[in-house]
Amino acid sequence: MKIIFHSECIDSVKKQIQQKITDSSLLKGLIILGSGTAISQVLGIIFVPILTRIYPPEIYGTLAVFTSLLTILTVGSSLKYEFSFLLAEKDEDAEYLLILCFLIVGILTIILFVILIVFGDFLATIFNFEFMKPYYLLFCIGFLGISVYQILTYWAIRSKNYTTITQTRVTQSIIGSLSKIILGILSFGSLGLICGDIIGRIVGIGTLGKTILPKIWRSIHNLDYNKMRSLANRYRKFPTFSFPSGFINEIALRGPTLFLSIIFGFQIVGLFSLSYTILVLPVSIVSSSMAQVYYGESSELLRQKSDKILTFYQETTRKLFLFGAPLIFIGAIISPLVFPIIFGSDWKDAGMFALPLSIMVVAQFVVSSTDRLELYGYNQWELYWNIWRTIMVIAGFYLAYLLHFSPLVTVFLYSVIMTVMYGVCYILNITAIKQILQTKDDPITH
Repeated sequence: MKIIFHSECIDSVKKQIQQKITDSSLLKGLIILGSGTAISQVLGIIFVPILTRIYPPEIYGTLAVFTSLLTILTVGSSLKYEFSFLLAEKDEDAEYLLILCFLIVGILTIILFVILIVFGDFLATIFNFEFMKPYYLLFCIGFLGISVYQILTYWAIRSKNYTTITQTRVTQSIIGSLSKIILGILSFGSLGLICGDIIGRIVGIGTLGKTILPKIWRSIHNLDYNKMRSLANRYRKFPTFSFPSGFINEIALRGPTLFLSIIFGFQIVGLFSLSYTILVLPVSIVSSSMAQVYYGESSELLRQKSDKILTFYQETTRKLFLFGAPLIFIGAIISPLVFPIIFGSDWKDAGMFALPLSIMVVAQFVVSSTDRLELYGYNQWELYWNIWRTIMVIAGFYLAYLLHFSPLVTVFLYSVIMTVMYGVCYILNITAIKQILQTKDDPITH
């Protein structure tokens, strides 16, 4: 009887879990995207100790600077119109917005290439990034490819095609890491690491776009440009506020890599970059997936004008904190001990950066995953917050430069500034949701 009763209890629990997953589209999306991200991150962890024994910290530093510059530019490569996919009620409107994004990316890629050819050497000399001079064409290819992948990812989110996104992430991790290893063994140095990174970040375009891209290609000759202009105007808050906000946001996030390279050199940047990457790996398994799924689910609640959106936000942030904080703090404490063992003696100092970074990473994990001020129609708040955060970060590094702080103290100061600003962002999101619920305004036009 006990065995039968025990078996029935297990079956009952299984059915309850399955029912919760079936009923919750957030949970379903999170599981699908999270599993893919988890697999790709685990693969990344496996490959990193191999890569750190092929590439020294100085070479890693050049990759960190290259990818930081690329990320800052690609964040606004379609002027943030990809966010509008999720708000468009008609599929036809969403397709027009998709074409608009592709047109913007194509134009900006050409402009970027011309700027690099004409002014690239001058800019590289000013900022001490001379290693970039042979890679202008590669930089533009990366800009175009990463931008297209980002756009198609948001289209897949609109369709809730989470499985395809998951497949591309796993493929990106495997191909990107293998490319870096092979090119490193062949002694390509910085070129090998940079090429491998770009290959890994753009793989999956064909998979994500195999359904929509042929349809867009057939439709592009019969476009109603007046309708496209009308839609561009309707969602103008994205280029007006979200674009500069996102651009400034990335300067705050990627700026430290650039500032550290200018003040302390590429070796310190390489150590800092590895420490930051490894510290966020455990929580990033769910971070990016949660951000995308949360966007999809909260936008649906917003369209329905549901009162549940505030509770949804608070519960999501609470669960993220309970999940992320223990992992991050434990990882930070043991990093100085395990880094030399796992990554090699050249990387022994990298573990020290994990301690001051841990506070910021917890705040970033909780707030960034759920920060959707632009979705609530408060794009201007997002812009103002990002401006102030960037000003504070730049001021912090300038102070560190004037007072000749050590790299460790400089990173700690940066971490404190970012943590405080993430706290402000959390309060802004709560305030925005409350105001939306009180007024019941259209978040697009209010």
